[in-house]
Amino acid sequence: MRCAAAMVTAVLALASVGCIASHKLVEGELDRYTSLHADTGDLGPYYRPSVGGRQLPGKWIVRRHPSLIWSTVALVRAGDKLKAGAAEIDFAVSSAHASALADILAEARLALQGLAEVCQMDRPADRRRWARGLAAALVRVEAIARRATVEETEMPTGEAEEPLGMAAGPMLGILAAYLNERSEGRLLSDLAPEDLDRVRALLAHMMLRLGFAAAGRQLPEDLREIVQRRLREAEEPKQAAGPLAEILLDRVAKAPSDTAGGGLSGALRAVLAYAPKALMAMESLARQWNRMEALELEFHRKDGQPVIAATIRVCQGKEVRLDDMVMFQPAIVFRGASRIVVQPKVPGTGETVVAFEPVGDGDVEIRFEGLAYGLVRLLVMPLASGALREVRVFAKTRRQGDQVINVALLMEAGGEKGDPRRLLHFQDVRHKRLVRGPFEIRSVVEGAEQVFNYLTPEKRYTFRRVKTPDGE
Repeated sequence: MRCAAAMVTAVLALASVGCIASHKLVEGELDRYTSLHADTGDLGPYYRPSVGGRQLPGKWIVRRHPSLIWSTVALVRAGDKLKAGAAEIDFAVSSAHASALADILAEARLALQGLAEVCQMDRPADRRRWARGLAAALVRVEAIARRATVEETEMPTGEAEEPLGMAAGPMLGILAAYLNERSEGRLLSDLAPEDLDRVRALLAHMMLRLGFAAAGRQLPEDLREIVQRRLREAEEPKQAAGPLAEILLDRVAKAPSDTAGGGLSGALRAVLAYAPKALMAMESLARQWNRMEALELEFHRKDGQPVIAATIRVCQGKEVRLDDMVMFQPAIVFRGASRIVVQPKVPGTGETVVAFEPVGDGDVEIRFEGLAYGLVRLLVMPLASGALREVRVFAKTRRQGDQVINVALLMEAGGEKGDPRRLLHFQDVRHKRLVRGPFEIRSVVEGAEQVFNYLTPEKRYTFRRVKTPDGE
């Protein structure tokens, strides 16, 4: 509610002082900006990602089934197929399983977000904050493991019921495979094949690997086993947080630098930027599972980069929404069947491109809803809801110089006469410099600049916002 009120206030202020500039486009300018350059027609054959020396399926089909018992049996069989090395896998998930899965994904997302916030070690004093943050993330994933699995030694005699969170196992396997591919195989490079089936081992390894990479240190070989033992022995996971933080603080101080790892730290640090958003999208879909028929995932490899294609099949007469993933994000609404193709590092531009393609009568729509967007349309620029065709993201992050993030949304306005093409572009630039002290080197943000562009066939509307370190 506060965000909406703030946006309404900003819109009224902008309209009153005339901060939105607009000018006509030259002939052919819109063509240059809106041509769909992501070729999704030929993604090549299925690619089977490898984690811990084991090949995973190149295609996953997850169907909704009303029966909890049937879905439980299907999930057990899916686990057996994964261990057997199946090239494709097809299993069912009930709404009850999906609800528990959503809660588990939310916990995993919060763990990664918390880890990302504390993984800055510009000063030795920050190491204690880093250790506490990583310990908190490990405690969260231990809680996830206990909800998602039941160890044989912990099962009561005669107990045959499986935990509802067991759906997390296969879905976390999908996520682990994708994140490992995006990190060039470095995230789970030293994971034992049998640990891929153990939620506790998989999540603990991911958190430790990311945490030490963000600290610029090599992960000690014996640390994961020490951490898991501490967590397993604790009656409640939170009881292990303090002792774990002390262990991590001691080991990170002694761990050698990973600068000889050929960019290892940078590749893994990038995972902390996009993994929480991927988990948020999966969580949102899981919470709307009762509106869906199936979800299909395909792994491909094109131009040396991993490509994932997802087909969302929504029940007739229903809608599935992805919204509130970032502040002021317009709603993305799925109806019928739609295909989403994610291509990172497109040749020539280095962008990550997400293409949205309708299947049959299905469609993907972007909607500018609510009071704030209504005021924007009335007072600032003619935002129009319609079919979403492509999202392009380009980011350049470094400790010194400009940190740049570009996001462009290509769409087609609904119910408009003439050319329906529209482009919404956002650019965020942060000006950074290194500050050197007697015993420290820190990266300082000196200012930020944000630019919004909205292009129609006739005009470009531009709003520019400049922030100084004092918040002016």
